[in-house]
Amino acid sequence: MIMISKSIKHIRIIPKGLTYPIINITPIRYNTTKILKPSSFSFPSNSPPPPSSLKSNQNQQQQQQQQEEVEKFKDDFKYTRLIQGKTDLQLGITERASDKLNQIKKDDNNENSGLLIKVESGGCHGFQYNLKLIDISKDLNPSDEIFIFERNGGKVILDESSLMILQDSKVDYTKELIGSQFKIVDSPYTSSSCGCGSSFDFDFDKLQEKSK
Repeated sequence: MIMISKSIKHIRIIPKGLTYPIINITPIRYNTTKILKPSSFSFPSNSPPPPSSLKSNQNQQQQQQQQEEVEKFKDDFKYTRLIQGKTDLQLGITERASDKLNQIKKDDNNENSGLLIKVESGGCHGFQYNLKLIDISKDLNPSDEIFIFERNGGKVILDESSLMILQDSKVDYTKELIGSQFKIVDSPYTSSSCGCGSSFDFDFDKLQEKSK
């Protein structure tokens, strides 16, 4: 029979009835240090920008968008020209409105088609727009004092009093759930307007200041 005695440092095996020889068995310890390959680590390809940098980029994008809107606003007046009448007052025609007027001319096979705009008293805000398509060669009196603005072939016609009120405004073509229509937009002298966009009131004092 073999008796086994354990100690902290080594193990002794002592046969029964024998004192010697003593066999010392020292435990073997293995150094199992694992070597990691570079691929075992995950490094971010690009470190995220600091919050201050993100905020700066957002501000730059907003400023760029605002600048583009300003340039687009100026372009509507830049590309609109007065082809009949003499005045220093200006009116802008948007690209959408011009495209729609040209499409109407094509559909009607009438190169003399144009949009007549008149400002009349009435409506829930005191004044209202009256917009209608006309044949310039047939529906206008040669003696009428009118002004014709044109952009890429799309024509808008106004009389003197209407242009005085609508100066520095733009003619646009909008598509909404209630329908598509020509519309006066960005009027600097309009003080209030109704939801339908056809009735409005304007600031007489501001208009007089502009006329001085």
